[in-house]
Amino acid sequence: MHYTLKHLRYIEAAERHQSITAAAEALAVSPSSIAAAIDHIEAQLGQPVFARVPSRGIAATSFGRRIIDEIRLLLVAQARFDGKIADLEQRIDGTARIACFTPLAPILLPTILSEVRERYPNLMIEVMEGNWEEVVRAVDSGNADFAFCYGLVNELAYRFLPLFVGHPHAALPATHPLASGRFVTLEQLAPEPLVVLDLDLSRRYLMDLFATRGLKPNVVYSARSTDMMRALIAAGMCYGIFNIRPMSKQTYARGDLVRLPLAGEHDAPRAGVLTRRDVQLTPVCEAIIATCEMQAMRGEFDRAFVRPYLPQDF
Repeated sequence: MHYTLKHLRYIEAAERHQSITAAAEALAVSPSSIAAAIDHIEAQLGQPVFARVPSRGIAATSFGRRIIDEIRLLLVAQARFDGKIADLEQRIDGTARIACFTPLAPILLPTILSEVRERYPNLMIEVMEGNWEEVVRAVDSGNADFAFCYGLVNELAYRFLPLFVGHPHAALPATHPLASGRFVTLEQLAPEPLVVLDLDLSRRYLMDLFATRGLKPNVVYSARSTDMMRALIAAGMCYGIFNIRPMSKQTYARGDLVRLPLAGEHDAPRAGVLTRRDVQLTPVCEAIIATCEMQAMRGEFDRAFVRPYLPQDF
């Protein structure tokens, strides 16, 4: 089999962005270069790596997901080698100011910053949390160098590096009749008592999920934090819909919860790194973002989301 690292990087980026055009923009190459790499690898393998999904870009086939897992292992090994050489060549220190969308912060930042601290012990890191508008405003004003958030931004003004796609999933009390299934539908959930996160972006997103299906959810509770949402759900009082989940098992004062994918296709935001196009990042910030990208390729964030349930796999 004949391939180059460039072919593999293009394949990996296409899967992570779920779009040939977005991958090309992120790598500063033409979409035809990405498409040619996909065609080359698929011809070498004799099987499709991606399925083209009308109006939604591309999605890896079952075979493709296995191939891309192996590609990421190889790219991570290569990046680790390059990183060790770079570490020998320069000492990175300084301060990075990071803004983070509040629901993402306790789930992503410990994983990201623990490796950053290990790789670059001389860095100073300042973290600020806020709602989506506050996070973007911090980047715009220069109070933050970059942000971790969902990528709902003007692509002319910002660059966005996706780390993963936050497919919506339901969290149900472990004792709920629907909790024993492999998946759940919005139609099944609509009449059940629902808790929503008291953030404008989160509430609008949730209402739109149901409205797209011609449904109106039964909102009974509103919580200021995802911790409170999970506690209410575990206690058997309601269900919730999330795009991200804690990467370790949680315990609750009362009860437990189960997470199930939503059946079918739904709008799914990308979680990642936001920077302004007109701002030159410092070496400190570039080192942190490069670490995040390598973590995404290694699958470090895979436990943070629930894969969607589709009636037929690609």
